[in-house]
Amino acid sequence: MRIDPVAYMEWAKLHKRRRINLSPSGMPERTLAELGLDPASLKLGGVNPYGHPELISALAARYRVPEKNIIPTAGASQAIFMACAALVDPGDRVLVEKPAYEPLLAVPRLLGAEILRLERRYEDGFGIDLDRYRQALAGRPRLVVLTNLHNPSGVRLPQAELRRICSAAAEAGAMVFIDEIYLEYSDAGYRTTAFGLGDNVIVASSLTKVYGLGGLRCGWVFAPDSLVGALRRLVDHLNVEGVYLGEQISAAAFSRLDEWAAENRPLREKNLELVRDFVRGEPKLS
Repeated sequence: MRIDPVAYMEWAKLHKRRRINLSPSGMPERTLAELGLDPASLKLGGVNPYGHPELISALAARYRVPEKNIIPTAGASQAIFMACAALVDPGDRVLVEKPAYEPLLAVPRLLGAEILRLERRYEDGFGIDLDRYRQALAGRPRLVVLTNLHNPSGVRLPQAELRRICSAAAEAGAMVFIDEIYLEYSDAGYRTTAFGLGDNVIVASSLTKVYGLGGLRCGWVFAPDSLVGALRRLVDHLNVEGVYLGEQISAAAFSRLDEWAAENRPLREKNLELVRDFVRGEPKLS
């Protein structure tokens, strides 16, 4: 099996570090002490068949998703792989937004898919033109791959627009996979997951970016009933069970997420203004 490199990942992980590193896109990492957990109370193993029960309960409560539709994963990267592997066979067509986060292209290619592209143009504010989208669906893709917030532009697709996007895909016989890892950078009223907008919608996210919890590798897939069995079988092939210790800590973190998001907001706004100032002062950028 040919496994091509994910060039961005290799560069970001192996390139010589600089004082200011622009390759990450999350918040400063938290410590175990900030969770208020007694390390002596944590267990190395326990009942964890397809996700720690407390972690699944925390996810269900926060995102209002049925527990039976939640599959914890080792970060959003594993979630992307599993979602695509559950849906894509060699020769299938996969429609991927452009510009896109590189693994969203690399994973379907690894699985033998033919890649089609859906332009999200600068002149359209990086939104999705529904007429061009419907034309792209005429290519009969098995899967449509999107991000919300869009990676890299940060543009948010409103729920009403997402509903139309998912409905059009369903009419064309396509599933829709939405990576929501940056969605919680939005204000509280705009963080609603797209899961549940249709029976053809599958969603992935993680705690990595917004909360400074990347080291926990806590990700998840929200999947319709028709895909839960396939995703669980993939867990059995890939890692059998999640890391019990990490999933315990992740479950405990959910009670602090809103507090940490509020703490991180001033840093995000300060850094965003630095970027805006730089762009405004550079005639080659907009």
